[in-house]
Amino acid sequence: MRHEHPSRGLRKQLALDVQAELRRLTTEIDGLDERAARHFGVNRTDLRSLDVLTSTGPMRPSELAAAVRLTSGGLSIALERLERAGYIRRRQHENDRRSVVVEATEKAHAVGEDVFGAIEERMRRLLGRYQPAELEVVRRFLQETRSAVAPPGP
Repeated sequence: MRHEHPSRGLRKQLALDVQAELRRLTTEIDGLDERAARHFGVNRTDLRSLDVLTSTGPMRPSELAAAVRLTSGGLSIALERLERAGYIRRRQHENDRRSVVVEATEKAHAVGEDVFGAIEERMRRLLGRYQPAELEVVRRFLQETRSAVAPPGP
């Protein structure tokens, strides 16, 4: 009978614990997204578009469609709803008059602050407890995890 080295057993258990925590985290984030969509008065697809615009800044519609994995038709419908609600505006691109740029409005930023401001503050305090080397490990883990769950590229 083969016995597992104690450190391998610990590593295996810790890996299982991390996976379990990730599942619990995704459930909490899913609930947060649902509450945020209700607060904004939009559906979750529209919320994803708004999240990208508020976090990255103005974008061409084609760039936004790729970022949120929507067809141009699906994005067009989402942008119509967001524009009617006062969360986005479309304007001509400053360097290319034939092109349009979509940007989040002040209303979108204000509602976002209402929804996410307290959470962001708690996250700043939490992350402040870690050393730079620890934060680098967490950052790398999250990047690699995101890549592992993302759909394969074209």
